[in-house]
Amino acid sequence: MMSIIHRHLLRTFLRYLAYALAGALVLFTLIDLLDHMGSLVDNAATAQETARYYLYKAAWTVDIVLPISMLMATLFAVGQMARYMELTALFAAGWSLLRVARPLVLAAVAVSGLSLGWREYVLPRANVARERVWEVEIHGRPETIRPTQNVALTGPDGRLYYARRWEPATAQLTGLKIVTRDGPRVIERIDAARAEWDGEHWTLVDGTRRVFDDQGERIDTFARLTAADLTIRPRSFEKDRVAQEDMNIRQLREHVALVRQTGGDPRSAEVDLQFNLAFPLVNLIVVLLGVVLASGPRKTTVASGFGLTIAVSFGYYLFMNFGRALGHAGVVPPLAAAWTGNLFYGLLFLVLFARARR
Repeated sequence: MMSIIHRHLLRTFLRYLAYALAGALVLFTLIDLLDHMGSLVDNAATAQETARYYLYKAAWTVDIVLPISMLMATLFAVGQMARYMELTALFAAGWSLLRVARPLVLAAVAVSGLSLGWREYVLPRANVARERVWEVEIHGRPETIRPTQNVALTGPDGRLYYARRWEPATAQLTGLKIVTRDGPRVIERIDAARAEWDGEHWTLVDGTRRVFDDQGERIDTFARLTAADLTIRPRSFEKDRVAQEDMNIRQLREHVALVRQTGGDPRSAEVDLQFNLAFPLVNLIVVLLGVVLASGPRKTTVASGFGLTIAVSFGYYLFMNFGRALGHAGVVPPLAAAWTGNLFYGLLFLVLFARARR
């Protein structure tokens, strides 16, 4: 059963968390509105379109600022107890630091789970809807899906297609790989440096065709090959696809499997998959850090609380985004690229906790 002290601490934490989230939403929205005001006015965007755009963008803002708000709320809630000597009294009564902070840790675990669900079910759909409002409704552009890199899909003919790049303006594919399967067995693979659409057929340029049967493997090379048997059309590369950065965990897993099956490089998608798994955990890590930092002998003021929040948050996002960029470039493995920030700040918490009053 939760004690009076725990209820008081949790209420204080949730109040500060609500203030921080609301303030961040208003601030981010105003900054973005000022930045895009010229484009909105030039395209005669209606109030309804603008409101819907920022409503969908609020899902992204909440996802980004939630860890910052969690840290700030922890610093202020625990710092308030330290400032009024409540922590000192509890330590004298035999309470440990983790016992005092138990409701915050449990809340952080719950928020981490909610953040994972938010990234899985809410954020991807909101991002797609936001892009549609911005591109189609406000700017009046054709309703085509934007992703053009690392395209992987299953065609209407059952073949697996992977292209390093798709050029919608010229209907041209670069780095094309086509895999034909009979159940689990690959019976044909075509690699082409380029594929061009002439309005009726695909012409494959500079490639090889491998056929696998009971007699082994047959390899034919070609400079130009009219592939009349490919029934896929350019519109298949333009619709019903989601940009990799907007995919949820399930979609990323399917995308990784499809890219790997077609012989493409799945490292970029694997990094994004691991990042989606690693990012929600930061909500727990920053709360643990905030508890240790705010419980120190130096009192947490409003200025110092903001300063610590900015320093810790900036460092974490720097670690995560730098690691993600290295992972996309293939410099480090996907696990290291996505989880190094969590590992570093987790170790930092353990070091600070070992030296803290507890």
